[in-house]
Amino acid sequence: MARQCFEASAMERLSKTSDGMELWWDSNPLVFEKWCDEFIQSADDDIKDLIKVQLKKLWDENEDPSNWVFQGVTTNPPLTKAVFDNLGDEWKPIIEELTKQNPAMDHKQITWEAYKEACKRGAARYLSMYEASGYTKGFVSAQVDPRLFVDAFTMVKQGLELRVLQPNIMVKVPATQSGVQAILLLTALGVPTNATLCYNLPQIMAVAEAVKKGKEIGESYGIDYSRWRSVITMMIGRFEDAKTFAEQAEERGINLTEEMKRWAGLAVAKKAHRILNERNYPSKLLMASSRVSPVVNGRQEIWHLEKLAGGNLVITMNPELIKEFMLHYIDRPIESKIDEPVPEDVMEKLLKIPYFAEGYGEDTIKPEDFETLDPTQSTYAQFSKAMIQLEEFIEKIYREAKM
Repeated sequence: MARQCFEASAMERLSKTSDGMELWWDSNPLVFEKWCDEFIQSADDDIKDLIKVQLKKLWDENEDPSNWVFQGVTTNPPLTKAVFDNLGDEWKPIIEELTKQNPAMDHKQITWEAYKEACKRGAARYLSMYEASGYTKGFVSAQVDPRLFVDAFTMVKQGLELRVLQPNIMVKVPATQSGVQAILLLTALGVPTNATLCYNLPQIMAVAEAVKKGKEIGESYGIDYSRWRSVITMMIGRFEDAKTFAEQAEERGINLTEEMKRWAGLAVAKKAHRILNERNYPSKLLMASSRVSPVVNGRQEIWHLEKLAGGNLVITMNPELIKEFMLHYIDRPIESKIDEPVPEDVMEKLLKIPYFAEGYGEDTIKPEDFETLDPTQSTYAQFSKAMIQLEEFIEKIYREAKM
């Protein structure tokens, strides 16, 4: 029996579940067209034409930006490295030219210049939305070097370098103790920020308070915030998948199922969403690292998207997640579920696990412990590795250009 597919994509329908719902592209905009081509080629013949039309509505540089489904962009070092991996032939001459223009720089400095150039070119593709929206949408996140996550001063310095690349650049800073300090300082200077490496409510609250304080300081000195935004990223899947979480559940005889893990992240996200909105913090919650999970009664579901529908929040989605969501929900309705509570029996079990209980409280983790959290350490290692690999990639081109 043929599927009764919706004309509008799951992405478009999710974006319309509330006026405050925003969907962002979680990759550099420079790779969008190549990904679309690959997606269309892989689609089943009976939906290939439909997918092609749906993808065009997500983002099209030649169309009115008010009609785009995507309203912003997040990137990180691994995603930026993917630009060089996928578009290496285009970037080789750019790196060579940067090397010639900056003869006193070593390959690591050239890497930073190339990284900034990729951020600059990616952000340029969303400038039309930034301008058309009255400077409220179309922000593109550019992350400071993740290896600096305990160095507030250098993060601020890099953040200011990134900010001047394009007017719609939003500086991405880790939610470590030093990162929270850097966010306060950048906010006081009127720099839009995106807090990353953030997994739990204590981190979210620490950032929200820092942004609030930084904005108050800036306003007292006459800083203009009319073209400014703040988002706080909860890396929901990384919170749920932490090794510590599973170990503590097992020690207490609790069977941490896929459904329970997803409810754990959703419980924190729903509480954070409620607090940020009810207390009128200037920051908006941004959900990232969503998982294609769980499988319920033999059907693949994506609760991280489905159960946050209708919220006043941002969801950033990587290309792989977008593809899974569009295909699995091509014939399923999407409705607001932001106010759907976590089942009481699930919450009762979760609160017995210290890892979850600490992540669910407002001040149950000290700021000095943010950098030692299980998911912080694993994400730091992954992002730092991507920067090292990018340096190694560019070093080869750098040395050839120096010959």
